[in-house]
Amino acid sequence: MDETGRELTLDDLPTPPLFKLVDREGRDVFQQTEVGGERAKVGALFSDRGLAGEFSAGAAEHGMEGLSGLGPRELSDWGSVEVFALSGADFVLVVSERGAGLFHAGDVAQKAEKMAGEIPFPLYMFSDVRGEAPLITVEIEEGDVLVAALFSSPENASDFRERAAHLDLPDSLGAIEDRDGLRRHALVAREAGATYAVIDPASGLTEAIPIEELIGA
Repeated sequence: MDETGRELTLDDLPTPPLFKLVDREGRDVFQQTEVGGERAKVGALFSDRGLAGEFSAGAAEHGMEGLSGLGPRELSDWGSVEVFALSGADFVLVVSERGAGLFHAGDVAQKAEKMAGEIPFPLYMFSDVRGEAPLITVEIEEGDVLVAALFSSPENASDFRERAAHLDLPDSLGAIEDRDGLRRHALVAREAGATYAVIDPASGLTEAIPIEELIGA
C-alpha cells in the first residue's frame, strides 16, 4: 500500500468491483480498534484484488492484526458494497491507488445506495481506428442480441478485454462525459443494431439497460 497517497473523500470512493477481506470460511472480518477515543469495529474495502492482498499481508505491521492473513473477495456492484457497509462495522477504511480514507459505515452505505441508482460518468467504451465502438453479440433464450458495452473506468474496460480476448476488442478507449453524450452514443448504437447497453458487463444481460431508455433519458 502506498503510504504517500492522499486522504480520500466519499466522492473519491472507487467504483465496483471493490474487494473486502474475509476469513477461510468466507466471513467478513473487522478490526477492533480505537477511533476518536472510542472502541470501534473497522472494515476495509479496496479498489483492486492486489491492494487487498498487499494490505492484509502487512496489516500486523500497522497495528491491524485482525485483518492480517485474510483473503480478498469481490463486491461486484454498489448493492453488495451497501450490504457490506451495513454488515456490522462502525467505520470502513477505503484504500485505492489514489490514497485512503476512513468513513462512517453508514455514510458509505448511503453513498453506495445513491450510486446504485446513478450512471457513473465518465463512461468508457472500446473505440476502433475510425472512432467507432464495436457491439458485442450476447446469446439469450430468444436468440442473439447486440449489446453496447460501457465501463465505469479504464481499468474495468481493460479487465473485460483480457477476459474476452476471443472478441479481439480494440485497445483504444473513447469517453462519454455526460447524459447528452450517452444519448448520442445510444442513438448510434441503435442504428448499428444494439438492443441493450451494459455498464461493466460481468454476466450476460443481468444488468442490461434497454437502448431506448438511454435515448429517452
